[in-house]
This record gives sequence, structure tokens and C-alpha cells, in this order.
Amino acid sequence: MKTYLEKTQNIWKANLLFIFLSAVALVFMEWLFITTKPSFLSGTLVSEKLLVLFWSEVLVFGVLLFLSLPVVVACSFINNKKAIAILLAIIPSITLGFSLLLVIDNFTYTLLKFGVVNTTGITQGMYLLAWCILLAFIFQRLRKAVDDQIQKPLTCQLQTFLLPVLTLFFAIAIPIAFLQFPKHVTDSNPLDADLNTTPNIILFTADGLNADHMSLYGYERETTPFLDSIKEDLIIGQNHFTNSANTSGSIVSIMTGKYPTTTRLLYPPNVLKGTDSLEHLPGILKSRGYYTAQFAVKHYVDSSVQNLLNSFDESNSVRKQANLAINFLNKCFSMNAKLFLNEIESRLIVRLKHLFFVQAMENTFLQITETQRDFKDDEKILGALEVIKSKTEPVFVHIHWMGTHGDRFYPDSKIFTKNMDPEKQIPWDTNFYDDAIVDLDAALKDMFEALSDIGEIENTIVVFTSDHGQRFSVENRIPLFIYFPGRRGTVELISNNTQNINIAPTILALLGTEKPKWMSGGHSILSGDQSNEFVISTGTFRSKSGESGWTLAEEYLEPPFYQFDFMNVIDCDRYYRLNLEDLTWSGGIVPSYVGTCNEAAYATGSEIRGLIINRLIEDGFEFDQNEIPEIN
Repeated sequence: MKTYLEKTQNIWKANLLFIFLSAVALVFMEWLFITTKPSFLSGTLVSEKLLVLFWSEVLVFGVLLFLSLPVVVACSFINNKKAIAILLAIIPSITLGFSLLLVIDNFTYTLLKFGVVNTTGITQGMYLLAWCILLAFIFQRLRKAVDDQIQKPLTCQLQTFLLPVLTLFFAIAIPIAFLQFPKHVTDSNPLDADLNTTPNIILFTADGLNADHMSLYGYERETTPFLDSIKEDLIIGQNHFTNSANTSGSIVSIMTGKYPTTTRLLYPPNVLKGTDSLEHLPGILKSRGYYTAQFAVKHYVDSSVQNLLNSFDESNSVRKQANLAINFLNKCFSMNAKLFLNEIESRLIVRLKHLFFVQAMENTFLQITETQRDFKDDEKILGALEVIKSKTEPVFVHIHWMGTHGDRFYPDSKIFTKNMDPEKQIPWDTNFYDDAIVDLDAALKDMFEALSDIGEIENTIVVFTSDHGQRFSVENRIPLFIYFPGRRGTVELISNNTQNINIAPTILALLGTEKPKWMSGGHSILSGDQSNEFVISTGTFRSKSGESGWTLAEEYLEPPFYQFDFMNVIDCDRYYRLNLEDLTWSGGIVPSYVGTCNEAAYATGSEIRGLIINRLIEDGFEFDQNEIPEIN
């Protein structure tokens, strides 16, 4: 008969063995999935991928071990072997069941386009039943395996399996854990700005909005009657442009004051890495006492998806909770490891909620491609107003309006689409587009009136722009206007070229502070400098639909230019475009440009070419300069 000590030792070692194997199975299968698809790990070194695997295994094993401790202690005082085996099998069974749920869902969706996300009703119930049967099978097999393990002598089990596995794991993992990786170097603290004033700030971005379709900018149709009525109270950028043809890249440029080529973020699954994750406007404002909130689009305008760390207190109705566990992770684990663990957690939670009919999974592909009626733009403004009304501290809020996003529009206004069927509109129909702008103008009117009603209009700066032009253009003018308290009666027109990377420095200037040094690309448009600057932009159109919505195709995540399709330079009213796929040049005249340009002041072709080459070199792209031709 085994002594009490032998029995207890066997219970502990059996628990360690099965907890360890279940942690390895869960983490390794997810790691393999993430690393073999376009993701935040796509551009990392093999050693970095292995480091993420190691720390994630350690953390998950530690969590599972902690959860199992009460069970193991209880089993030490139980004499019924079957009861002990049942208790010890619970946690590893659940963990392996979760792992298989993700693996099966990945497999079936990839091959058959069938998975948890597109199961509903009876099909959803059958999927749940099948998974429960699988979970019961795993539990039964593990219960028997645990029962067998606790019968074996301690020395036999350690020698035959546990010690070799653990030895091999740590022999590989420990050297990896001490590897040193190159780090992004910054010349200043990410949060190095002192604010002299603290009004509320609303950053309002409209998707795909051309300035030349707004009567505020001289359009022949009255599409912005409210903005026209307050024109005298605004600072208006007449020739304003984006830095990215893609929404994610553009919004991040606005938030960081950096070019997309600097952050390497254009489109999901791209995310910010290194200190770029911490260097942004909402982080500065948050550190200075602002409450920060974002009301946008979960797939590609979301601070969590883009990895803007310590930025928004709430983003797309998800409240960020800072706690001891999060603080511990922030200090002890790499950013990629945290992203990876968060990916596992979120993938599991949304699938389990869907399977158990708690909350339907969001199909982001449909969310983006279906009509704009599904985006509930008005609720974003109401949410922003509620935040401003309820907070005692100053508020920075970002609103992203989707009603002007093409290629189809479903406006409530019927000024230009009277008696027209929205379901029969042709793509990018001008009439529906103009009515969508009328809707936007009406929403802005409601927002301004609501701010006045709650007594905050004289304590709120409003900065309005767009992510890019219609049809994802970078050469079309987009709107930029600024409203701030105490300014009345004289419209200020800024005629020189400005760009989205100027917005964060401009907001800081309105607050009475200089931009931090890491906002290397942009500057305040209020500096008084009326000389034209070069506008540099880029973008990609190499996307495809998948489980997580529209994402970059894997074959385009390759050097030397990775996902970047083109580089664009605007020089006064001329634009030059370098196609990075075949290294050919094109160009033309900026549509509806305001003002005149000095022929003698245009940059030469060699200067434009040099500007792009220097931009790419400065941002770390490695390529043969001689392969880029001269501009004819």
C-alpha cells in the first residue's frame, strides 16, 4: 500500500504533467496559427516568434497551475481514486477542449468557409452539441490517463516522460528568453508635453470625404448648410490631404504625427510596434488628465486593434480596465507576447459566447461591406456627448463617421435622391454621395447644438477632417476645419498645402504646447508659415476577405516594400506617384485645387525622386536605389 507521501507526490506530478501538456497544446496550436497567417508577428524574426511562444507557455502554464492548486490540495485528502482522477482531469480537459475548438474552427473555416461565426439557430446548436460531445470524450480519456498516472511509481514517471519533456523545453526556452532584440530608439519621452490649457477636444473624421463635394469648399450644391452658417467661426484648410489611402494608416498618422512608412501600419493585420505604440496624441492627453474615448469602427479604426497602448480609456464601447494583472503583464512581458495572449483570449471568448447563444459573433467582413445603415453613426455622436456631459475632467474624444464611405450610400436625406431607389444606385453615385454629406452636416449641427445645450460649446475644440478622399484617393483634397472657443466672426483660410500628420501637432499648439520630438513628420498649421510643403502619402489595395474581415493578402507581406503599393508626392497642385510593384512613375494635377502655383517653384523630377528615396531610407526600407528610375 502506498504511503500518504507517495500518494500525494503522485497526485502533484500527475497534475503538473497534464497541466503542462494542456498549456503546451493550447499555446502552440494558436502560435502556429498566428505565425502562419498575416498577423502582428508576420514581420518579426524567428527568434522573436520563439520568444513569444516561450513566455506565453510560461504564463498559461502558471495560470493553469494556480487554478489547479485547490483541486490538488483537496485530492491529497481524498481516498477515492476515481474522484481524484475526475477532479484532476477537469482543468486540462477544458483547456484541451478550448484548443480543439479553435483548431477545428480554423481548419473548417479555411477549407470549407464554415465555422462558428456563420452558424445560427439549429446549426449553431448542433455545433455546440458536437463540441460538448468532444469535450466529454476528452474528459473521459484524460480521467483514465490521470488514473493510470497516479498509480505509477514516482521515479518511473519522472524518468520516462516528465523530466525529459521539461528538460527539453527549458533547454530550448531559457537561451531564447535571454536573447536581445533590436529596439526602436526614440530621442524623447513619449509623454513629454506640458499643457497650458485643458478644453474638451473632439476629433471628428469622416470616411472617404472629398472637400470638393462640400458647399463649405465652394461646391455648387448646398451639401453643408450648417457648416456654411458657421464658416466665419472656423479655421479652414483649403488644400488639405491625407497621408494614406487606407483608413487604418490614415487614422494612425493623425494620432501619431508620423508617416505610415514610419509606423509600418496601413491595414489589418498591421499593428503598431515598439515605442510607436506609446507615442501618440491620446497618450499625451491622457497623461495630462484627459479622459479619452473613441467611437469608430471595430475592425480598422480601433485603438486596441491598432495597438495604441495607453491611449483611449474606452474604445468602441469597450472600457479599458487597468489592474494589477495588466500592469504586471506590461512590465514583465513583451508587447508581442501580450498581443498574442490577448488574441487567444478574445478568439475563445467570442466563440464561446456565440456557441452558448450569449452574444452573436460579429462578422467584420459583413460589417464593413454591408450598407452604412449598420454603422449607427448617430449613436457615436450621442456616446461622445454623454462622455463629455458625464465627466468632470476634460475629455478627448475621437468620432469616425462611416456614412460617407462608399461605394454605396444610404442617406436619410432625400434632397438629391428624391424618388430614387437606394438599392438600385450605381457605385459611387454622386446624388447619394451628396445626400450622405447632407446627413453628416445635419449630424454636426445636432452635435454643436447639444454641446451648447449642456454648456460645453465654449469649452470644446472641434477638429474635423477625413481619412482619405472618395474611392480611397490620396490626390484629392479632403476637408480640414477647426473650431475653438473664443474665436468668432472672421474666417481664417489656410491656402498652403497641409496634411493629416499636421493635426496632432496643431491640437497641441491649440493647447499651448510644442509637439514632442518624435512627431517628426508633422507641424502645427497655425505656425503662420504659408509656404507649401510636400505631402507624402502611400497606400495598399492588396487586400482580401477572410475570417477576420478584410485583411492584407499574405503574399504581399514581402520585402523590400512589404504591403506598400505606391508612394505619392504632392507639390503644390501637382502629384507624382511611384508604383512600388513595377517601379514606374505616373502623375497629374490635383483636382479642384484652390489657388495658383509658381511655375518656377516646382520641384524637379530628381528632387521628387530623391524625396521618396530619402523617406523610404529614413523609415528603414532596404532596396536598391538605382532600380528607381528618374522622372521623365
